Amino acid sequence: MDYKQEFLDLLLRKNALKIAADPDSFFQLKSGRASPSFVSLGSLTDGASLVTLKQCYSRAAIEGVEQDILKDFQYVFGPAYKGITLGALTCEGLQEYGNKSTFFLYDRKEEKAYGEVTQGGAAGKIIVGAENFVQSSAILLVDDVVTTGKAKYEALKKIRLLGKHDIAGMVVAVDRQELMGDAHDVSKLSAIQALEQELGIKTFAILTMQEIFTRVKDTLAEDVRRAWVAYYDRYGAVRME
Repeated sequence: MDYKQEFLDLLLRKNALKIAADPDSFFQLKSGRASPSFVSLGSLTDGASLVTLKQCYSRAAIEGVEQDILKDFQYVFGPAYKGITLGALTCEGLQEYGNKSTFFLYDRKEEKAYGEVTQGGAAGKIIVGAENFVQSSAILLVDDVVTTGKAKYEALKKIRLLGKHDIAGMVVAVDRQELMGDAHDVSKLSAIQALEQELGIKTFAILTMQEIFTRVKDTLAEDVRRAWVAYYDRYGAVRME
């Protein structure tokens, strides 16, 4: 099966992708916008779901490199907290499905002040796995959904502690393809577009919201489909058709 369809089936089956039944039951986002959909990987906690996550993230990483969207990489970084599990699964999947050996890195929310605090230097107090980092190597970031990009900027500050490195890009579960801002103020860029424009970091999504809409639109009630199109006409970095 197409891994994108397999991933979408998982999201729908486990209610990790919620789709409103009617325009009156749209989901209130932190931005204040009423969205026709909501994505949360927190519902994917059983073993079978984790296997699918491992397959899809690692296949997306491989495909991203093959399509020259992502650079080749030697390390996978998962920002705390959700990204830690995703990073570990991606690293394991790359070995299992792509025969690609990589190292796994993740950050601590608080600096480690006990035990082997000198292992990995200053970076070792903040980043687990820093002692295995080879200078000038490339790092792939993995995460679930990018909303504002704020957490990614914070993660990148921590990664700088490793020394000379290159960011190969980022793999996410879903690109909402939604412009930053709130219900009234709308930016000219999505969070992913801003990361690429400001930092040169390219992102490969397992699924984009446009792909999701294309695959599910025929199952939607007509008023929901129209409202979904209208939502992206107002807030989208892309248009739904």
